[in-house]
Amino acid sequence: MKIGLIGLGRIGQVHLKSLSTIEDVDIVCVSDIDQTVCQKIIKKFNIPKYTLTYEDLVSDPEVEAVWVCSPSNLHFIHVTACLKNNKLVFCEKPLEIDVEKIKQIIDQYPDIHKKLMVGFNRRFDPNFSFVKMNVLKIGKPTILKITSRDPQPPPIDYIKSSGGIFMDMTIHDFDMASFMVGAKPISIYATGSVNYNTEFKGIDIDTALITIKFENGVVCNIDNSRKCAYGYDQRLEFLGDQGMLSAENEKVHHVSIFNSSGLKSALYKDFFIDRYIQAYSIENQKFIQCAKNNIEFPVTAEDALIALKLAQAAKLSLDQNKVINLNY
Repeated sequence: MKIGLIGLGRIGQVHLKSLSTIEDVDIVCVSDIDQTVCQKIIKKFNIPKYTLTYEDLVSDPEVEAVWVCSPSNLHFIHVTACLKNNKLVFCEKPLEIDVEKIKQIIDQYPDIHKKLMVGFNRRFDPNFSFVKMNVLKIGKPTILKITSRDPQPPPIDYIKSSGGIFMDMTIHDFDMASFMVGAKPISIYATGSVNYNTEFKGIDIDTALITIKFENGVVCNIDNSRKCAYGYDQRLEFLGDQGMLSAENEKVHHVSIFNSSGLKSALYKDFFIDRYIQAYSIENQKFIQCAKNNIEFPVTAEDALIALKLAQAAKLSLDQNKVINLNY
């Protein structure tokens, strides 16, 4: 399959690294507004050509599928351009920050499930996948607990362009919650504050607690922090009436040292690129597999819509300090 990729920032390069290792994948073109970055990337990954405009890439007859890894506010423009040019599309989260625009994509393309996959990579993490596959072993699920804490907050300019903590960071957890529970969320309450970076005040928060209730009775609690002194903390617990499933953090290694000074164990993996590198690989392989066999992609525009509705409702709940009921 011949691939094009739009957006050569951090996440774009993560996908390029992953795609370059997949058999029968040929990266034929990349696009970014920064010519210096383009020239560096095509040399690094041995890619034959680049373009400074996305229009040239999506209209290239050689390109069969496009990875959209541009800033969030450009996703809709790039995705719709790909679809209009009959390209298969992988779009990093969020698909869009406007509910109506996602609905427009869904309504315009009845077979969108075979045309577009959204990049919620954590679904493909082996530990979280194992939890999902074994949910029946804990009986009736009752409580889902998700912990997601970053080592350091992002720059303020990134905060302004990404849509804030719920749209950028927690949206992964919103999707994970829906994925694990397998039912529609019906209400949400969010609270939070600024504890680490005073620049965030009036713009965003860096600490959040969110409670979601699902139509099947499951209650989910998510805790987020933009700063975590001990590393990248990614954990999940799922309680049922007959047991519990728990996915712990990934460490650099799993050896502990016990001596007269106490206990010493490895640090958690540094950040999402290290922690989820395997998930990105599995995710991309799944896209290629579905595309080749003309079957529906595992993460759909509808999934992106639910995650976005949760993100928007969380912001409304934070601003109004009340529970928000979700409408479908």
